Amino acid sequence: GSVRLGGVEARLFRISFSGELGYEIAVPARYGEALYRDLVARAESFGGCAYGMEALNVLRVEKGFITHAEIHGRVTAFDVGLQGMMSQKKDFIGKAASQRPGLLGPEREQLVGLKPLAPEKPIGAGAHLFDAGADPIRQNDQGYVTSACWSPTLSTHLGLAFLRNGRARLGQSVRLVDH
Repeated sequence: GSVRLGGVEARLFRISFSGELGYEIAVPARYGEALYRDLVARAESFGGCAYGMEALNVLRVEKGFITHAEIHGRVTAFDVGLQGMMSQKKDFIGKAASQRPGLLGPEREQLVGLKPLAPEKPIGAGAHLFDAGADPIRQNDQGYVTSACWSPTLSTHLGLAFLRNGRARLGQSVRLVDH
């Protein structure tokens, strides 16, 4: 909504890239640096600090939050585990498409979190997933990695991926191949 900061018109947005309580403030460009310095000083007085997009990205991968990397024209609410948010009682945009054959069920690739067996082994975004022991060929492809990062909090690499029948495979090992 519209707000005033020190006599300057601004817009305040309740936005969260990572699921944390967060806000964005938009001011005319000429006030951006002054606002940033003021906000950092206020945060530091409470023991806080400025942080960047990489920190936000790691936090969202740790939490399994999706962004543009996980949402594209083939992904459904079922694929990302949000099918419970689709009303069974009323119409909504996308309802007809969500009920089409082939857009539900275990044959779909579903969002999962990945952690390597060896924490120091990186996970590459774009890599493909295969069952252990399966030849890494198209016919055996079980899914793909959408996002990856190093988690300093967990001391391991992490990733998000779409894996065939992923929700039923919690705790299973898969093979990651990055050609």
